[in-house]
Amino acid sequence: MTPSPLSSRPPRFYCPQLPHPRLSDRFCSLDAQESRHARKVLRLEVGDPVELFDGRGGLAHATIEEFDSSTTLCHVVSVESLDKPRPYITVATAVPKGPRADDMINQLSQVGADRVIPLRCERSIVEPRIGKLDRFERQAVESAKQSGRLFFMAIDEPRDFADVLTEPRDLALIATPGSAPAPGNASQINSDLEKRLRVPEGVGRILLLIGPEGGWSDDELRHAVSAGFHAWSFSPNVLRIETAATVAVALLRYLCM
Repeated sequence: MTPSPLSSRPPRFYCPQLPHPRLSDRFCSLDAQESRHARKVLRLEVGDPVELFDGRGGLAHATIEEFDSSTTLCHVVSVESLDKPRPYITVATAVPKGPRADDMINQLSQVGADRVIPLRCERSIVEPRIGKLDRFERQAVESAKQSGRLFFMAIDEPRDFADVLTEPRDLALIATPGSAPAPGNASQINSDLEKRLRVPEGVGRILLLIGPEGGWSDDELRHAVSAGFHAWSFSPNVLRIETAATVAVALLRYLCM
């Protein structure tokens, strides 16, 4: 079987300071953590090719120049800077319990979410504290290394539901289970969208709301629809928070390709 391009890709490391493409002498160093992974886990040697990325769209092809006690010097062969994929997808989501929250962040990064807002709503159970937010950011970095994305997914501080409704966007969606119509006349307003989402051409910013395990309250649904959100049902089943968020973003990326 012929290996896929991704399977034959050189090992990838996070390097926040890539050299400028126009510099003639182009070297950069991996920090202690990345160096330990390169040397102790992957057992790389001097001369081995690597990929470096800075989380802001920069990508470098390099080779290992030398190891020292705590860092790794890399010789950069080429550097390029890529544009961020469009549209920019923000997911405001309730947070699931325990390790499922970390899994959600990792998966959202893999499928291409640009920003995550932990959401406080009426039936929320979990509100992440500083330690968990730090862990979310580490998950976003590790996921970017594994998945090949060049821009880190941003992690916001927790926000209230009403506050998120005012976020700038070109298309606003609130996820609802297939069996749960939006209240009042909102079901008629959103009927076509619930059957099949069509993302208008030129949309630059999408804001997606994912609710808690107990679902949205009627008041939350009414306020969202009044603020211009479309109720979007993309599965006939009731999904877990992390499943709904990941599936929704993957669908949006597919629909916008």
